[in-house]
Amino acid sequence: MRKLFYFFTLIVLFSCSGDGDETSCSPTPDLTTNEVTEITSNSAVVSGVILPPTCESTTTSQGLVYSDRIRFPKIEDDEDKVAERIGKNISANLSYLEPNTKHYVRTFFVNPTGVYYGNVVEFKTEIGNIVITTKNIDNVTSNSAKSGGIITYDGGANIISRGVCWSASENPTIDDFKTVDGSGIGNFNSELTGLSENTKYYVRAYTTNENGTTYGNEESFTTSKLTYKVELQITGYINSCNVQAPYFYYELNYKFDDNDLIFEGAEGFEGTSYNHSKTGMLKNNLEVTIHLAQFNPDNPSLNLKGAYLDNMSIVITNLNSNQVALNTPLPSLFICTDTAYKNIINFNPQDGSYTIDRLTYGF
Repeated sequence: MRKLFYFFTLIVLFSCSGDGDETSCSPTPDLTTNEVTEITSNSAVVSGVILPPTCESTTTSQGLVYSDRIRFPKIEDDEDKVAERIGKNISANLSYLEPNTKHYVRTFFVNPTGVYYGNVVEFKTEIGNIVITTKNIDNVTSNSAKSGGIITYDGGANIISRGVCWSASENPTIDDFKTVDGSGIGNFNSELTGLSENTKYYVRAYTTNENGTTYGNEESFTTSKLTYKVELQITGYINSCNVQAPYFYYELNYKFDDNDLIFEGAEGFEGTSYNHSKTGMLKNNLEVTIHLAQFNPDNPSLNLKGAYLDNMSIVITNLNSNQVALNTPLPSLFICTDTAYKNIINFNPQDGSYTIDRLTYGF
């Protein structure tokens, strides 16, 4: 009887040992988060691999979760930052990310047994494009102007410097002339100085951060010409070369660059003095003529013989700087047998040089 019992026990044990050939199931998922790709200032592509458990076939949800605040993001932190996906190899295109900011992403899997997460991958978005606008140009003079800029977005990085740059050529850069007007986002004003008169300039606002320099739209303007005042002092006489004229008469012509002539006339008697003044914008040349008695050497007339202009002088003042550019006496004019009938004064504001030509007849 005892032998029969032992034999039965061996049969039972042998039959139970056959279960070892069956494959065991996996109770938890296998989650992998891949490195992030295609990173820009506000977007990125995230991906991962999800192998679900084999012991439990139910899947509640799975995908990727990310955050820019929490190093180990969870699906309950922010539902807007959960990308649910199906399948083994999953991916998501993230958009509207904060620029120049660290983000954290990982895979997740949810089933009735719990919530599971993969490894965390950290990535940082690039610095975004700065938004800057160049202000309109105003307060233009012969050597200065005002502008500035408005920075409405810093691209997620600190603004190190800002200002405007300008040049006589298009697309000026900070390698040309520039101002430095503080730092940070917002509105700023700039003053352009040391400009040349009657010159066209191009201006752009600029701002610099750790990513480089960004320029605003281009504006242009032309500086005004310098303004000069011409003052003449003339005294007339009617008794020259032992002849008395009935009166004296002379004409003045002013020509500022290529502008129209400005005419002025005067007449008088013995010892009459006049002070004349004219103002105009000037860049290249000013010509002033003093013509006595309309004398014409091609058809000489002695109707005003004895007329005489003396004690003459000219003063030319730069009104922009209030500096006298020229102050000199002028040669006398007279109608006699020998005649000196016209003075022609030419003044160059570029270098302050001048010439005085006296036209004569009969010498």
